[in-house]
Amino acid sequence: METETKRALWRWRIFSATWLSYAGYYFCRKAFWVAKEQLGVAHHWDAQLLGVLGSIYLGCYAVGQFIAGAAGTRWGPRLVLLAGMAVSVGAHVVLGVANGVGTFAVFIGLNGFAQATGWSNNVGTMGNWTSRSERGRIMGLWCTNFQVGGVLASGLAAFFLGTSLGFRWSFF
Repeated sequence: METETKRALWRWRIFSATWLSYAGYYFCRKAFWVAKEQLGVAHHWDAQLLGVLGSIYLGCYAVGQFIAGAAGTRWGPRLVLLAGMAVSVGAHVVLGVANGVGTFAVFIGLNGFAQATGWSNNVGTMGNWTSRSERGRIMGLWCTNFQVGGVLASGLAAFFLGTSLGFRWSFF
């Protein structure tokens, strides 16, 4: 019984850690999309340039999706997740203080690439801790992370837009 209790505790820890991890990714994913209009006004960047910056992010995210799963298999999902989250947070901080379009382009691309580490490595970790028969139910509950993370991240970024702190705080 003790082994079963320990396993249940570990499963709860893994569920919670991966849920929070993936929900947390959204805090570095949503700010640009929420703040881009004010970002454009502040830097005199037109809609076309903002579209290019968004495309850089999405392109790097797409490329990263192909690499992140294989990296997790090779080096372990925990290491890849931690590295991805650290790079994403670091890139996001730079985005909050960046003034030049070149700096912004490099770091939004880096953020997109780092963001790609989240899904495959969190889902892979969850798959290792659940049986086939329970995955549908557990993963259905687990997948609330991206809705909750997206709503909270967008709300927080929008909140800062409405304060005297301005759009930069949406990135912090």
